[in-house]
Amino acid sequence: MLEQMNQRLKGCATFEDAVGTILRDVVALHGAEFGNVQLVAGDSLLLVDERGLEIPFLIAFREVRKSDGCACARAWRSKAAVIVEDVQDDEAYTEFIEVAQEAGYRSVQSTPLIASDGTFVGMVSTLFANMHKPSRIEMETVQAYSRLAADHLKKVSADKNLQERARTLHQKLYAQLH
Repeated sequence: MLEQMNQRLKGCATFEDAVGTILRDVVALHGAEFGNVQLVAGDSLLLVDERGLEIPFLIAFREVRKSDGCACARAWRSKAAVIVEDVQDDEAYTEFIEVAQEAGYRSVQSTPLIASDGTFVGMVSTLFANMHKPSRIEMETVQAYSRLAADHLKKVSADKNLQERARTLHQKLYAQLH
């Protein structure tokens, strides 16, 4: 599975295509109902692509700070994947429970995109309608893939820096909401 995902990623010539491929492949790997990719820009994670998520979610997670209690912020702080099997029972997730209920998810996993050189690029998250914990093999696969994905995003960012690319994709996503 990892090799197939990597081959699809290598076939992406543009930054935008790579982001979309990362999201599609990780959502498929986990069999998740929803997913999103966030990229770092300054002191924030900017939501740049999503699958199946509604406007209230997109507004709540438009820009995430490292200090937030959501899974992606915790994964950013720890530089390791975070799994929240049940957002309703997770004390740190309290401020986001209403958004989770409205969006229709009960579980979430967030995996950092960290390049081989240690550069933190962003986050890929999958969200599940029911309580769920991805298998050990799924998590090992997404963790190995996340490094390959971060390296590829750096490579295809061309002459623009990653933060500029993040801001551009973020603006494009949110322009569609209006």
